[in-house]
Amino acid sequence: MNEMKEIVDHEDAELVRRGRAGDRRALEALFGRYEVPLFGFVRRFVSGAAEPADVYQEIVLRAIENIDRYNPKLSFRTWLFTLAANYCKNVLRSREQRGKFRAASVQRLGDDAVVDVIETARDASRSPDEGVENAEFVEALEQELQNLPPLQREVFILREFNDIPFKEIAAILKIPEATARSRMFLAIDYLRVRLKEFSAGGASSSRAQRRR
Repeated sequence: MNEMKEIVDHEDAELVRRGRAGDRRALEALFGRYEVPLFGFVRRFVSGAAEPADVYQEIVLRAIENIDRYNPKLSFRTWLFTLAANYCKNVLRSREQRGKFRAASVQRLGDDAVVDVIETARDASRSPDEGVENAEFVEALEQELQNLPPLQREVFILREFNDIPFKEIAAILKIPEATARSRMFLAIDYLRVRLKEFSAGGASSSRAQRRR
């Protein structure tokens, strides 16, 4: 038990080193560390196009098979999510999903106009049925994510659900940081319009209609 705890406490680079040497427990600890955020990313990205569990498993297998290609001087999370993003996009291409996504609004937004969509919705309602409304919002949000162009969707998921900085998102997707921010702004612009019923006024109106 103490030995396993000692393994879990290691930095990513040390777990990779041990994994390369054949330590399966080190690999289990390493990928277990990223299981929740990575699966969440995969599920939201390929939902409706493929079975998320199958895609997630394939990504992990590919990561293990290519672990020798990882450069310990770089962030393992960046390397892993780069592999995941590339594989998910290949899944969408192979399923010919790109044609069904509607483009988001192209209205330009400044840095100070960016709104945290999830936190805005959470703060909007202060009623006893707040939990129900938040659940409804999350469900509506995940449905609308499928209508975003994949290039905007991947940035939004990495930033909003995994709290990854734009600088790292740019490294993961191999794009300029300004491009990552622009795609995030466009995604938020689209989602703000599509989810406006969950704003303070919209939420109240929605509640009133349901109670009639």
